[in-house]
Amino acid sequence: MTGLTSEEKELALTCASNGADFMFIPSPHLCNLLIVGSPSTIDVNKTLVAILLTRKPIRLDTSTVVKYCIGTLDHRNAWLLDNGDIEVVSPKHKKVEITKAMAEDDDWNWNGADIFHNDLKDNEHD
Repeated sequence: MTGLTSEEKELALTCASNGADFMFIPSPHLCNLLIVGSPSTIDVNKTLVAILLTRKPIRLDTSTVVKYCIGTLDHRNAWLLDNGDIEVVSPKHKKVEITKAMAEDDDWNWNGADIFHNDLKDNEHD
């Protein structure tokens, strides 16, 4: 895979500037590379490997997508994003993101809320 085209990167940057959330879906090719232990995947964090192999969408930090689109994302994470699909999260699928203040509030209603973690931060593989 070669990642996003120039047009897709421009679209992603526009979406990011409008406050969109993004997700990453690993490709079958990436999963196969992880399973066989390809030399290109040796430095991938073991926890991240387990997450990627579920093939479930992984929420991306918008700044990570912007760095990827403008070419300033570190090589390892750029390689990962090149080997999957980056999609905009539909507003109807957005769930409440738990903030620290909400987590500390004993009266806050947790129904329907998910805690999201950015699994593809810079230096994730270190």
